[in-house]
Amino acid sequence: MPQVILYTAPECPHSKTMKQFLKDSGIDFQEKCILESPETAAELKARSGQIAVPTTVIEGDVFIGHDRRSERRIKRKLGV
Repeated sequence: MPQVILYTAPECPHSKTMKQFLKDSGIDFQEKCILESPETAAELKARSGQIAVPTTVIEGDVFIGHDRRSERRIKRKLGV
Protein backbone atom coordinates (compact mmCIF):
# COMPACT_ATOMS: atom_id res chain seq x y z
CA MET A 1 0.00 0.00 0.00
CA PRO A 2 1.29 3.50 -0.78
CA GLN A 3 2.59 5.71 1.99
CA VAL A 4 -0.15 7.87 3.52
CA ILE A 5 0.81 11.00 5.45
CA LEU A 6 -1.82 12.86 7.48
CA TYR A 7 -1.05 16.41 8.62
CA THR A 8 -3.08 17.32 11.70
CA ALA A 9 -3.51 19.76 14.57
CA PRO A 10 -4.43 18.56 18.09
CA GLU A 11 -7.62 20.54 18.63
CA CYS A 12 -8.94 20.29 15.06
CA PRO A 13 -12.17 18.23 15.02
CA HIS A 14 -11.76 17.42 11.32
CA SER A 15 -8.28 16.04 12.00
CA LYS A 16 -9.79 13.71 14.58
CA THR A 17 -12.53 12.49 12.24
CA MET A 18 -10.06 11.93 9.40
CA LYS A 19 -7.82 9.86 11.68
CA GLN A 20 -10.83 7.79 12.71
CA PHE A 21 -11.87 7.31 9.07
CA LEU A 22 -8.40 6.07 8.13
CA LYS A 23 -8.28 3.71 11.12
CA ASP A 24 -11.80 2.39 10.47
CA SER A 25 -10.88 1.81 6.82
CA GLY A 26 -7.78 -0.18 7.78
CA ILE A 27 -5.47 2.37 6.16
CA ASP A 28 -2.02 2.68 7.74
CA PHE A 29 -0.82 6.27 7.94
CA GLN A 30 1.89 8.45 9.39
CA GLU A 31 0.53 11.37 11.39
CA LYS A 32 2.42 14.66 11.44
CA CYS A 33 1.25 17.45 13.74
CA ILE A 34 1.92 20.85 12.21
CA LEU A 35 2.17 22.46 15.65
CA GLU A 36 5.04 20.26 16.82
CA SER A 37 7.65 21.92 14.65
CA PRO A 38 7.96 24.74 12.12
CA GLU A 39 9.58 22.24 9.75
CA THR A 40 6.41 20.14 9.62
CA ALA A 41 4.28 23.18 8.80
CA ALA A 42 6.77 24.23 6.11
CA GLU A 43 6.74 20.69 4.68
CA LEU A 44 2.94 20.81 4.48
CA LYS A 45 3.01 24.18 2.73
CA ALA A 46 5.59 22.90 0.24
CA ARG A 47 3.48 19.83 -0.56
CA SER A 48 0.05 21.45 -0.73
CA GLY A 49 0.68 25.15 -1.29
CA GLN A 50 -1.13 26.03 1.93
CA ILE A 51 -1.33 25.24 5.62
CA ALA A 52 -4.68 23.57 6.23
CA VAL A 53 -5.55 20.54 8.34
CA PRO A 54 -6.34 17.82 7.96
CA THR A 55 -4.35 17.28 4.80
CA THR A 56 -3.73 13.77 3.52
CA VAL A 57 -0.90 13.11 1.06
CA ILE A 58 -0.78 9.86 -0.93
CA GLU A 59 1.93 9.42 -3.56
CA GLY A 60 2.05 13.16 -4.19
CA ASP A 61 -1.73 13.56 -4.41
CA VAL A 62 -3.09 16.02 -1.84
CA PHE A 63 -6.49 15.74 -0.18
CA ILE A 64 -7.42 18.74 1.97
CA GLY A 65 -10.11 18.54 4.62
CA HIS A 66 -12.41 15.73 5.63
CA ASP A 67 -15.82 15.07 4.16
CA ARG A 68 -17.52 12.25 2.29
CA ARG A 69 -16.03 13.39 -1.00
CA SER A 70 -12.47 13.24 0.36
CA GLU A 71 -13.23 9.81 1.84
CA ARG A 72 -14.35 8.51 -1.58
CA ARG A 73 -11.31 10.03 -3.31
CA ILE A 74 -8.89 8.53 -0.79
CA LYS A 75 -10.53 5.08 -1.00
CA ARG A 76 -10.44 5.24 -4.80
CA LYS A 77 -6.77 6.28 -4.78
CA LEU A 78 -5.88 3.37 -2.48
CA GLY A 79 -8.23 0.85 -4.07
CA VAL A 80 -10.05 0.06 -0.83
